[in-house]
Amino acid sequence: ALRPLVGAAWEQAAPHFDLTGGELDAVRAAFEEGLGDRLVRQSARTLVRELHRARTEGLLAGETPRERFADFVARLGTRQGLAALFTRHPVLGRMLGQACDQAAAATVELFARFTADRPRILTGLLDGTDPGPLVRVDLGRGDVHQGNRSVALLRFAGGATVVYKPRPLDQHVLLDRAVDWANAKVAGLGLRTPRSVRGEGYGWMEFIEHGWCSTPTELDRFYRRQGALLALLYAVDGVDMHYENVIACGDQPVLVDAETLLHAGLPAAVTCGSDPAAEALAASVYRTCLLPSLLIGENGAMDISALGGGDGGSYPSDGLRWEGAGTDGMRLLRAPVATGAGQNRPGPQGATAGHADHRAALLEGFRAGYDAITEHRAELLGTGPADGGLLARWATSPGRLIARSTRLYTTLLDESTHPDLLCDALTRDTVLAVLWTESEHDPARGRLVEDEIADLWAGDVPLFYHHPADTALKTSRGTRLEGVLPAPSLHTARAKIAAMGEVDRHDQEWIISATLAVTGANLSVGGPRSTLAGPAAPVVVPEPSRLLAAACGIADEIAARAVHGADRVNWLGLEQISGDHWAVLPMGGGLAQGYCGVALFLAQLGALTGAERYTALARQAVRPLPALLAALAADPGLGAAVGPGALH
Repeated sequence: ALRPLVGAAWEQAAPHFDLTGGELDAVRAAFEEGLGDRLVRQSARTLVRELHRARTEGLLAGETPRERFADFVARLGTRQGLAALFTRHPVLGRMLGQACDQAAAATVELFARFTADRPRILTGLLDGTDPGPLVRVDLGRGDVHQGNRSVALLRFAGGATVVYKPRPLDQHVLLDRAVDWANAKVAGLGLRTPRSVRGEGYGWMEFIEHGWCSTPTELDRFYRRQGALLALLYAVDGVDMHYENVIACGDQPVLVDAETLLHAGLPAAVTCGSDPAAEALAASVYRTCLLPSLLIGENGAMDISALGGGDGGSYPSDGLRWEGAGTDGMRLLRAPVATGAGQNRPGPQGATAGHADHRAALLEGFRAGYDAITEHRAELLGTGPADGGLLARWATSPGRLIARSTRLYTTLLDESTHPDLLCDALTRDTVLAVLWTESEHDPARGRLVEDEIADLWAGDVPLFYHHPADTALKTSRGTRLEGVLPAPSLHTARAKIAAMGEVDRHDQEWIISATLAVTGANLSVGGPRSTLAGPAAPVVVPEPSRLLAAACGIADEIAARAVHGADRVNWLGLEQISGDHWAVLPMGGGLAQGYCGVALFLAQLGALTGAERYTALARQAVRPLPALLAALAADPGLGAAVGPGALH
């Protein structure tokens, strides 16, 4: 039904391509498929409502549901049919017309760049070998930004594939230099990065083929390298390294998307004061998303990390599915949506041991990478004002800032295609305005909302950039927003590297080990964890003094692991977050698993031993309780959700 729009968009773009006949055919096929899918996603809910209206009014010809559906499509695909549709839903007409213009402009831009850069691509990515003519193009390989621009794969007759990225590759240069430096410092590391060819605001990258490890030795090498990569990303504040951004190429974990290095990050919104444990976790190895990280939804949880994600299954939240597609009874359902397997795993699912079984290799690589950074940090940081070190020389270009979850943006894009919202732009604005509500206690993100909504109206996932030496942000349209970030990301990374040492390494290793430990608990495995069981311990009555000494030892360990803030203390622990799923998180206010229980233990031990250090720590732990209780009292809905039970 929407083919006339796709055809008009192609006619707009076609005169601008400088390609041979076969190559032009490949581009046209990809263009029509990609734009057609985009138009259908934006209009499907409205078209199904129109289908039902036509059916109930008896306007469709045909004896069977499929014949009546075909009649509807034929009627709608005429000039008269589309005009009537857009008269009833003018916002939809605007969105589809905009998508057509964007697709034409973005595709013309892509192949103008390809034509201009072809010699450099051959030299820089294909070892000077002519790959033959272009035979296939895969558009839309990822989120769309800045006017329907997204990653594309260009496939050639000779078997070669090249990756096009419509955003700057400057951060990949930083990654290349950092990895080269680490390879020179860590014996036998040999960590690989993809080759790239840069343009102004875009670039081309080597296509990394996924490949399995074939032996336990190769698996250990893979995880050792991933551990060293984790240490490097921790030092340079890399984030968003989820399972789609790392490809296992034999014994090499290859990072293929590095646009979020030296990531400044916006401060988290708080209503009851800051939490030092939350701040510590946000600055730890956990933020890289290389380690197991759960995405929670109404259907459970899904690991999205580069280390543990990518095993397929179902998305944790319901998605939109169509029942009776191709018939006049077609209707929308919300149901679990399958996710494809990632290419981040080094061994076939079920055929090799999981990543938790290679914990030793991962930690060995992490220690080697971490120790190399601390031992040679003067090279990275420089010796004084006149010498800023390698890090300052590497960090000369903007990087992407992740302001909010992409999941939130894509949900807004999907939900704002409801037909009730496509008759009046102001009505659709009320849905997108949820970003204002999300930012009620978040002044930094509140400054971004107008630009986020503008990007969403353009059909894009909002995009922001920052320079490592600045606190300003740039929007997708180039508008500069001054002073949004709390500090320049380069300064934050330099301070982190300067503070790295044995205590910090121990803390990071605990987080690594804890996340790997809960991975096994999060697996849906029936039966006991192990068939081995030791003999029962003899029943004895211990002496009270020995019990008290053991309790003091535990308390001292708790005190050593405490994370101190300006006016309170908290701990990182294992929190049950959804059903049988656990995660490493700051302790909450519960008694059984939270800081209230820790405070009770410390206070009781202090009373028994007379040790003030325990009671003082207990007082610090419960300082946020008055503000927490006030917040619960002020929001009855929140209080009801939390509940009054001591074990919550």
